[in-house]
Amino acid sequence: MSLFDTLFGKNKGTREIRACESALEKRPDDAVLLKKLGDLYLKANKTEEASDIYLRLGDTYHVKGFYPKAVALYKQAIKINPAWGRPYEKLADLYQLQGFAREAATQYVKLADILDRNGEHEAATMYMQRAADLDPAHASVNKKVQSFDVREKGMMDPIPKTSAQPEVRETDFYDLNSELDKEIEELHIGETSTEPLADDTGVESVFRAIKANAAAEGKEDPLFLYNMGLAYRETGLLDDAIESFTKVIALGEKLMDAYIMLGITYRERGLFKESLESLKDGAGLEEASTSMKVGILYEIAQTYKAMGDNANALAIFRDIQKEQKDFKDVDVEIVRLAGGG
Repeated sequence: MSLFDTLFGKNKGTREIRACESALEKRPDDAVLLKKLGDLYLKANKTEEASDIYLRLGDTYHVKGFYPKAVALYKQAIKINPAWGRPYEKLADLYQLQGFAREAATQYVKLADILDRNGEHEAATMYMQRAADLDPAHASVNKKVQSFDVREKGMMDPIPKTSAQPEVRETDFYDLNSELDKEIEELHIGETSTEPLADDTGVESVFRAIKANAAAEGKEDPLFLYNMGLAYRETGLLDDAIESFTKVIALGEKLMDAYIMLGITYRERGLFKESLESLKDGAGLEEASTSMKVGILYEIAQTYKAMGDNANALAIFRDIQKEQKDFKDVDVEIVRLAGGG
């Protein structure tokens, strides 16, 4: 049986969902379990349940100060179930918390539309008023406000300086890395470091601050370690990145991205055997969806290519093309490896 056939065998989705739901009853805020259950719901076409899980996962990142990731997850919940109003409210509140008035107003307008279509006119007017108060000049607000009973003052006057606005949380962010999906991931760093601050913009000082914050928390958080690995890799510290990704896996957390990033980093270090092992271990996880497996196969093919094993790389690229015709640059890779360019 080929690697492709092995990865795309049938999964026992219902049993996995029940097991994950049971585990979440004991650990309701476990980010890894939430991600797994959301993926399982998507595979089972349970869009409402999947959207709810992604919303909950976004909340866990929100609480920890991972605002960009929370935003991405709220948007994912909207994409899965665009008729559900709750993610729009969450997204608007988070934008407002960060001081992004116009973005918040846009989400409140969308939420007002949903509520109005559902016959909840009073609530719809309330959220449209919020949008008008936040950004009177917003084009979408001006277009839609005529259909709502919104105070004209909110549309004509600037926002008073003394009006109550949510305070932006005092948080320092270091832009560390971009993940596989190119989403920007930022880490919340507490001001707990006692190290001399000779240079607060250099790589070493950034990592000192991150490690000091981790020590203050007094625990090894898989999510924290994963982001540390991404940070190390983006700054060229590949051995440190490998150590961080390995720790995530050693903690027993089946975080799919940790296996993938470990495999990619091993490849970048020239450790091809280890790269293949990590990627194949990740592909063997029960929560791997079809799209995830295609992505892992792509990375496996890239590792074979880096090894100089063009025959295996070409075979896998062709399998990917059968499963997902327009995946990344597979068609170009096939032409090159087949001797056509």
